Amino acid sequence: MSTNEEKKKMSQTDEDQFVTESSVIDCFLPHKFETFLSENFSGEAKYFKNLHYEFAKKLMSKIPLGYMSLDSGYPWFCYWITNILEMTKDKYDLSYDTKLKFVEILKELQHPDGGFCGMPKGYAHLISTYSGMMAIANLGIKEAYDIVDIKKMKEFLLRMKNNHFNINDKPSYTDKNGIFLIYRNEENKNENEENNNKENIKEESNTNKEKNHSSLTNCSSTHACFPGTFQNHINGESDLRSTYCALTVSYILNLLPDESLTSGIVSNIQSCQTFEGGFGPEPYCEAHGGYSFCAIASLILLNSLNSIDIKSFIRWLTLRQMSKEGGFNGRTNKLVDSCYSYWQGSIFNMLIMGDKDLSYDSELLYDQLSLQAYILFACQKDKGGLIDKPGKGPDLFHTNYATAGLILSEKTLMDGVSVALSCDIEKQFGEFNPVFGILDENVKNAVKYYREKINE
Repeated sequence: MSTNEEKKKMSQTDEDQFVTESSVIDCFLPHKFETFLSENFSGEAKYFKNLHYEFAKKLMSKIPLGYMSLDSGYPWFCYWITNILEMTKDKYDLSYDTKLKFVEILKELQHPDGGFCGMPKGYAHLISTYSGMMAIANLGIKEAYDIVDIKKMKEFLLRMKNNHFNINDKPSYTDKNGIFLIYRNEENKNENEENNNKENIKEESNTNKEKNHSSLTNCSSTHACFPGTFQNHINGESDLRSTYCALTVSYILNLLPDESLTSGIVSNIQSCQTFEGGFGPEPYCEAHGGYSFCAIASLILLNSLNSIDIKSFIRWLTLRQMSKEGGFNGRTNKLVDSCYSYWQGSIFNMLIMGDKDLSYDSELLYDQLSLQAYILFACQKDKGGLIDKPGKGPDLFHTNYATAGLILSEKTLMDGVSVALSCDIEKQFGEFNPVFGILDENVKNAVKYYREKINE
C-alpha cells in the first residue's frame, strides 16, 4: 500500500503524528542518527550557544508582533530572557545598567498589596509572581532582591490560599467523595441582592437587564474551591500551577515551613493523580505533563514524594517519550514538543532528588541521548532560537525550556560523569535546578539573601 493510500485511512490525529515523525526523521538523516540505536551514535552534535544568547539578547530591546497575545505576560518575558542569557552565557554577562532596566520593569509590575501583576496596574497573579521572582533571582543584584516586600508577599500568598471550610459553619457543598467544594459567600450574596432590589425599584423598565445583572453578580459570589490549593488571583481558578508557584516563591523567600501556607496541599495533589498515573490540574482531569511537573516539584519542596503512587506515575512518565522522535509529548496521543524536554524531562531529575533508587545503572529512566538529538538536530535554528518541532518558528518559550531540558538530560548519578551525544555539548552549562527552572547558583544566592534580610 502506498504512503498516500495509508494517509487516506488515517484519522487527523494519526496523520499529524505521521507528518511529525517524518519531519523529525528527515532532520536526523544528515546526522545518521536513529533513536533505536542512540548509543551507537558517533557523529557531531553542537548546541549553538552564542547564537541562542544573541537571539534572547536581541529581544530585550524589541519584542516582535507575534508576542502580542502575551501582552499580560511581562514578568514571563523578564524570566525567559534572563534565564536564556544565564544558561547560555560564557564570558558574556548582562551589564549592571541593563539589569537595572529589568529592575525598573519589575518594580512597575509589583502590586502594592503584594505579588506581581502580568502587566502594569493589573491584578496580582500567582503565575506572574513566580516568573517575576525567578527573574529577580536571575538578575542577582541587591536592587532586584529588594523589590520584594516579604511581609506583603506572604499576605498575598495567604489571601490566595484555599483552606478547608467547615461545612456546618458556612453554606458549602462537596461531591460524593468529599473533595470538590463550592463555597457560597453569603455576605456578597446579600449585598448583591440588596443592590439589585434598589436598581429594580429605580428602573423597572429594565427588568430583563436587571435579571441578567443579578445572575452575573450572584454567580461571582460563588466559587469552586479545592482545599489545599491556591487561587491564581482573586476569584481566579485554582490548579496545580498556582500551588507550585506559591511554594517556589515561598521557598526562595524563606517562608517555609509554614502550616498556614502548606496545609492540605499534599492531599490535593494526591487527588489530582489520574488512573493513567500522571497528574491533571484538578481532580478528575486528564493527566498532563505541565501539571505533573508542578505536582512533583511541589512534593519535592514538601519532602512528600512518597505520598503518591510512584510506580504508576513513572510508567505514565516514561511513556511520554516518543519512540521515533526522541522528544516528549505532554499527554497521551499528543505530538512531540520541545518544551516538554523540561516539563517532562526535569521530573526524572527530581525523582532521584527524592529517591536515589529511582534510576537505572546511575542514569535517568529515559533515553537521554535521543532527547538531546531531538533538541539539537530537529529544534535548533541556525540563526538562533529553538522551536517546538520542525516547521515552527523560534520563540523565547521553547528556547528557554528546550535548553533547560538539554542541560538536565546530561545528568547522571556518577560524579564527574555526564551523558552527551558528543564532547561538543558536554559540560557547556552550569548546574541547573530542575525544581525552580533556573541555575542552582541563582536559587541559592536568592535564598541566602532573603534569609539574611529576615534575620536582620
